Amino acid sequence: MNSTAALRAATVVLGDRAILRGFDLEIHPGVTVVRGPNGSGKTTLLRALAGLVPLSHGAREAPARTLYLGQRPGLLRGVSARDNLRFLASFRGVPADGVGPALASWGIAAGTATRPVETLSAGERRRAGLARIDVERCDLVLLDEPFGDIDDAAAAQLLRTIRVLAGERRSVVIATHARFELDPGANEVVHLSPPG
Repeated sequence: MNSTAALRAATVVLGDRAILRGFDLEIHPGVTVVRGPNGSGKTTLLRALAGLVPLSHGAREAPARTLYLGQRPGLLRGVSARDNLRFLASFRGVPADGVGPALASWGIAAGTATRPVETLSAGERRRAGLARIDVERCDLVLLDEPFGDIDDAAAAQLLRTIRVLAGERRSVVIATHARFELDPGANEVVHLSPPG
């Protein structure tokens, strides 16, 4: 099976501390779960795969169409959820006509979608961010603690979405403390420990 993305002998140093050291990981179509306690490097691993932190050593391979959704939704304040997603779609060069339906499918009603994101609840902001998965349709989707701030209905939808992405042979990497229901269907479960 060909890998979609990989880190090879990757070392990431932040400040004066090596967060990842000589780390190897191959990502294949389907689900990869990254689990570990706070400070173990889960976020750094996803950001390294996304090309958002430099490698001090080693190599990164990833498709051009990579979506990283961090622990914060990453939406511009003072701009509506709808306009945020339209802007991000145009930046990626994909049609923005799916923004409204994507937001609606994640429970963001039309009236809510036009309000500035800072007026939305934390759960609404998270769901608006998750709607990017449907709009941008990337080959590699990196989700950092995606279940934070969302209710049971949105969590169930996220689990369904992850299964759909895996069924479409896209690659999904999920960093989480828990969510053990992901493990049986995962290609791999990577356990990280805090760096020594």
